[in-house]
Amino acid sequence: MTILVTGATGFIGRALISRLAKDKVTGLARSLKPCSKSVNWVQFDLENILDSKEIPGKYETVVHLAARAHILNETSDDPLAEFLRFNRDVSIELARQMFYQGMKRFVFISSIGVNGAKTEKGDVFNESSTPRPETDYGKSKLEAELGLKALSEELGFELVIIRPPLVYGEGAPGNFGKLMKLLQIGLPLPFGAVNNKKSYVSVTNLVDFIATCCLHSDAKNQTFLVADDDVTSTKELLVNLSNNKVVLLPVPSGLLHTILCLVGRKAMSTQLLSDLVIDNTHAKQVLGWQPLESTKDALNSIKIN
Repeated sequence: MTILVTGATGFIGRALISRLAKDKVTGLARSLKPCSKSVNWVQFDLENILDSKEIPGKYETVVHLAARAHILNETSDDPLAEFLRFNRDVSIELARQMFYQGMKRFVFISSIGVNGAKTEKGDVFNESSTPRPETDYGKSKLEAELGLKALSEELGFELVIIRPPLVYGEGAPGNFGKLMKLLQIGLPLPFGAVNNKKSYVSVTNLVDFIATCCLHSDAKNQTFLVADDDVTSTKELLVNLSNNKVVLLPVPSGLLHTILCLVGRKAMSTQLLSDLVIDNTHAKQVLGWQPLESTKDALNSIKIN
């Protein structure tokens, strides 16, 4: 099987390329920083696909990881339009072009943000949950899913949609990377009283699941919410990451929420303090997949400099 991976030099892309190295895999990236010499590489700016420029080669399966992610200091006058342009329009045009070049299956890496930013106490997200995205990023991913489903029905290619939560691992960017930096500084952190429930997915578990979706016949035309089996709290996350070395101050969650909102970090408050629980039963039942590692083991294996 020939596989094309977009966003191949990113955090998840590098891990997936390594996982698929024994297959006929090609990595695509805007700027080439090959992370493996055992695979082929294509340099291509995906935004050019909207100008009818073609990606060279023919591939049976395309894994679309590349996306416009959250930007901390947004400068665009219309952020939603920018998110939609790349995350929806580019994704749909990529699938269309690849279909006419012989693609059979399109694996789209979406986001749990399509479902929402948090779950209520005692509730979970699963494949039957009504999408309620709160961010421009989540809205653009939902729009992409809807457009890809319509295109798949029109043209007849197989579509697999994967919605992961926060992905963690050695060298992870984004919010996980920020937590790592806080731990590296070594100062006490105010999360000792945060007993929320959060689902995460290790990069090892995620790329194994993506690889399964590339190959398993029963993955076609399915949407999967994928996560580790374990549910953990922000406090437990930090304790496991630091191997019990972090000093956590028992600041009440309500007070933390108020402080973060006052300084314009409401979204950060939701991410750190709220629940977000994913039921991964569907992924395991349909594909017979099991996470390769537990959250605790995966976190303990990450080195804090």
